[in-house]
Amino acid sequence: MTETKGFSAVDDGEIRWTDTTAYDDARKFAISAWQYRGSKIKIVADSAITSNDLEFKDANLGTRETDPLGRYERHGSIGATDYIIFNKQKLRGVSKERLRYVALHELGHALGLCHKADTVISLMWKNAPSPGFEITWIPDIDKANYKKMWG
Repeated sequence: MTETKGFSAVDDGEIRWTDTTAYDDARKFAISAWQYRGSKIKIVADSAITSNDLEFKDANLGTRETDPLGRYERHGSIGATDYIIFNKQKLRGVSKERLRYVALHELGHALGLCHKADTVISLMWKNAPSPGFEITWIPDIDKANYKKMWG
């Protein structure tokens, strides 16, 4: 897979978001981290006069080993809202670092990044790292892929 603008929640150089999530710390952390010096896409809260591009929300997505910690859902049509969904069932009682990792990873998808092989240090691994080994920063490979897409 390769990165693609077409799979992102970005609209006119920004992502307007709303939330109904219990994971506010993780959401705030991820938005702040992806707004690093040199990032081009603005990630800002929705207002009464703008159209929301992305909503953060919580849901029960299952407890099986194959069920995700979180998920990005692209809805793709004009005016449609994309979603970052936190799996309440698998995130109950996990560390702050794990929650932040999930938010960073899923927001990476909303910015158009795809999964990476676990042979490079990336937020975008298909499988989450073991508890205690979460990445809570934007690694260089992810910044480089972001820059290739967005400048």
